[in-house]
Amino acid sequence: MSAAGEALAPAPAPTPTSAGLRIDPVRAECIRTLFQQIPASITAAGVVMLYICATAAPFHSWRRIGLWLSIQLSTQLFRLWLVARYRRISASDDGTRLEAAARLNSLYMLSAGLAWGSTAFFFMDVRQPITVALTLCGLYGVTGGSVPGNAYNPQGLYAFIGAVFGLVMLRFLLIGQYAYDVLGLASIGYSGILVMFCRVQNRELKEGFAIRFENRRLLAALEVEKAEAEAARARAEKANLAKSQLLAAASHDLRQPLHALSLFSGSLQSLALDDEAKDVASRIQANVAAMEKLFNGLLDISRLEAGVVQSHREPISCQDLFDRLAGYFDPVAEQQGLDLRFRDTDHWIDSDAALTEQICVNLVTNALRYTRTGGILVAARRRQGRVSIEVSDTGVGIARADQGRIFDEFVQIGNPERDRSKGLGLGLAIAQRLAAILESRIEISSVEGRGSRFSLSLPGAEPAKVPKTATAPDLMQGMRLLLVDDDAMVREGAGLLLRRWGVEAAAVPDLAAAEALIAEQLKDAGGARFDICLADYRLPGDVNGLGVIARLAGLAGAPRSFCLVTGDMGPEVLAAADAAGVPIIHKPLHPARLRALLNHLAAGATERRGHARAG
Repeated sequence: MSAAGEALAPAPAPTPTSAGLRIDPVRAECIRTLFQQIPASITAAGVVMLYICATAAPFHSWRRIGLWLSIQLSTQLFRLWLVARYRRISASDDGTRLEAAARLNSLYMLSAGLAWGSTAFFFMDVRQPITVALTLCGLYGVTGGSVPGNAYNPQGLYAFIGAVFGLVMLRFLLIGQYAYDVLGLASIGYSGILVMFCRVQNRELKEGFAIRFENRRLLAALEVEKAEAEAARARAEKANLAKSQLLAAASHDLRQPLHALSLFSGSLQSLALDDEAKDVASRIQANVAAMEKLFNGLLDISRLEAGVVQSHREPISCQDLFDRLAGYFDPVAEQQGLDLRFRDTDHWIDSDAALTEQICVNLVTNALRYTRTGGILVAARRRQGRVSIEVSDTGVGIARADQGRIFDEFVQIGNPERDRSKGLGLGLAIAQRLAAILESRIEISSVEGRGSRFSLSLPGAEPAKVPKTATAPDLMQGMRLLLVDDDAMVREGAGLLLRRWGVEAAAVPDLAAAEALIAEQLKDAGGARFDICLADYRLPGDVNGLGVIARLAGLAGAPRSFCLVTGDMGPEVLAAADAAGVPIIHKPLHPARLRALLNHLAAGATERRGHARAG
């Protein structure tokens, strides 16, 4: 192989042999392929032998032809022995045996060259020039045909054509005529051409084998990298699961005192206090609300990851949606000195009311947070059978390089100091995930320094008749409530707040106490039942809140309604509660949220009680 060929496609590193030697894998592959070509070469040689015998028969005796044929057959027998010997070399054997097989093949090629070269002495008769032409045709054919098969081992070809045309040249020199001398030199020139062809083919073959080995090496490396990537992914998933479990456990421990603090502060605000005390209570409640906001943001992400958030589509009036948003945000915009406008619309959308409102709340909140002067416009525009809800602002805008990452968790552009007043970086991430549940996505168009426009495209819908509902009465007066929570401070804070609301509350630390209390109430009160049971998820022992609810629901005199209270954000908790059909509310409970929950559960309990009496 030429130096140029080696530079074009370097072969793989040689492999060690059992004898301590090293052999080039490309060289080993060439030797193996050489022996794989031998059956075809034997067939080609047989065809040329028949041609020589047929063309010599009219001019020479069969004795001479038979002698020449026996020489040829003896070389072929030697070749068959070489093939049989090669086949005993296994793939695991060292390169020394392969090199020995290649050298023996070169020796065969030398002997075959002498046998074919002898044809010039057997059948060239200068008295009949046609025999010279016919013999040369056969020799040119057999030597030319040997190039492809021996390009894998050029040394064998050099020995073969050297022997053939060496004897041919010698035969012409012995004739002693100028024309035959020229013909002999032409044959030598032809042999040189064959050598060049062989060298070119050998270089191409080696380059091809080198590329094949390189591809195999790359595929092997790719498999290793793929395995490493899979292992890394498995480690990442394991770490993510551990993180979620740690976050869930830590969130419970953090929420417990926060939950109790919220209940106590709610009770504190209902007391008759002087102005200074009321201000302190208000500040406490504001800080509790800020911490609650952080927990709720993390909770929303966990619920979305758990896959328990589902959409319930119905026709929604965009104008009603805008009216509710205006009620939320008009005071905020006025306080910030911003012009917040909601464009009147008669469009309706087919969507989930709660999820759509949450997305819009997050988008408007984000616009108010990053708009210093000017204003925000919220509008609905019909586009090809769909309605695009758009929130446009004159705020700071977002650089093009940052627009792809603003929907990631905890990403806040322009807030390196992590100022809590500027949010947590969860609003847009939650909004985008909620949009995916609605089979849509939030698009952004923004120019840095000039403002942004966020849009959500949803299917249009026909207007629906929405019945007017009266304001729900406060149903908590006289309610009987059972609270199962192992935290004494939570039980004390909840009891204090509930009693101020006119709720008859009983608080116990575990399942056994709850079962005993229900049995006692059933016996002493003549069948009176608790209206509602609130059970904390994490309880002492082997039974969690869902287990407590399941056990209590099977008792005689069981509470009419149940709700799970938890500070856990793990997806498995959310999924388990959803599968059990148990409503869930998360700590810390703001007094207003707790009051709304109890009214909702009381309404359901009253309805079930009415059905039971009717039955």
